Amino acid sequence: MFRRQRDQERQDRVVVIGLGRFGTSTARTLASLGYEVLGIDIDERPVTEASDFVTLAAQGDGTDEELLRSLHVEESDVGIVAQGENLAASVLATMVLKQIGVPWVISKAANKLHGDVLTRIGADRVIFPEADAGIRLGHSLAVRTINDYITLTPTAGLAKMHAPQHFIGRSLADLYNTPDLALSVLLIRRKDQLITAPSYTEQIEADDEIVVAGTDAAINRFSTIGQHPKGS
Repeated sequence: MFRRQRDQERQDRVVVIGLGRFGTSTARTLASLGYEVLGIDIDERPVTEASDFVTLAAQGDGTDEELLRSLHVEESDVGIVAQGENLAASVLATMVLKQIGVPWVISKAANKLHGDVLTRIGADRVIFPEADAGIRLGHSLAVRTINDYITLTPTAGLAKMHAPQHFIGRSLADLYNTPDLALSVLLIRRKDQLITAPSYTEQIEADDEIVVAGTDAAINRFSTIGQHPKGS
């Protein structure tokens, strides 16, 4: 059952309203991380699919306060309103979650105006998945060695990249030895190991993933250090 006696060792409970692609992906990820997840959607098919990996999947209207209370949604630690395409439904679901006492509500918005409305009616956090995906894609085209990106300013951010072949066997001191390189290597993921704040003596190994912070120009420049020009 979704409802059970609270205790200090219990898993955090999350309700996800709207099991489209974004909601289903979010619910699946949370479940894999050990959260107790309740998924709600008005359509039967996504509910049936989600029942394979969430704690409880329920078919119904996520704006129906009576339904949410019958599922004990008020006992959730976090509510995620993932039905951003339907403005009215997302606004109502956000309002109801706050009214019944869910302490932290995250709502998906389709655009800035939608986001402003959600903030005004009580959403604790508003996210723009499509816009964020577009930003990441745009930066990945500009800096083609990266496979994930978080923007910090219009021209700078955090980037994750697979170590290029020409990095392998080289130390960070060697890679940093480039004039005016305004960039920091924050961590290296080596299989299941995370090397945080790696030292200058750390040598890059095959299959390492590197997380760096800097301008797009610096990230691009960093990724080409030691690369032999074509034809050399």
